[in-house]
Amino acid sequence: MVGIKNNRRAQYTRQVIQDAVLSLLENKAIGDIKVTEVCKLADINRTTFYRYYDDVFKCVESIETEFIESMEPSENMKPVEAFEKLLSAFYNQKRLSNLVFVEGKTKLIDRIQQTIENGGAGKPQINEYDKYQEVYMMSGMLAIMKKWVKEGMPETPKELSKVIIQITFADNIQSLRDQIDC
Repeated sequence: MVGIKNNRRAQYTRQVIQDAVLSLLENKAIGDIKVTEVCKLADINRTTFYRYYDDVFKCVESIETEFIESMEPSENMKPVEAFEKLLSAFYNQKRLSNLVFVEGKTKLIDRIQQTIENGGAGKPQINEYDKYQEVYMMSGMLAIMKKWVKEGMPETPKELSKVIIQITFADNIQSLRDQIDC
């Protein structure tokens, strides 16, 4: 199947390039990574690199896009299941998770948030109060996920999902509601 862009050899080459970029990102900012370094680490020539990517930024964008597409929820999936799928995707790609949450070296979180916010045509319009609540909840979930990744992901995605749901609905502090005068 020579000449077909998605043949096994092409997929392997793309994967080798992406692995090299992810390895370099562990010690460098994306803007400091040179194509020459990627080629040397991946054991390919520059022509091969440029056959697949215009530059290192496009390679990282490709990694992010593939990640987002891999966790695309199905139409009938419940929000909790979709969230578990997201956590599982990060759980299965620990190196990428570390770069996203601990090092902050990619724009993946911004892209995921944008995907969630756009939510498709079926997403209902929300009022100003709900917009603040959405930001509050998303920030909290991201902070929990960052802590989870930093600590080596000790809980399974299912366990962490339960923790986040309990915190989101403030199960352990409902009694404080009676003390608040709003």
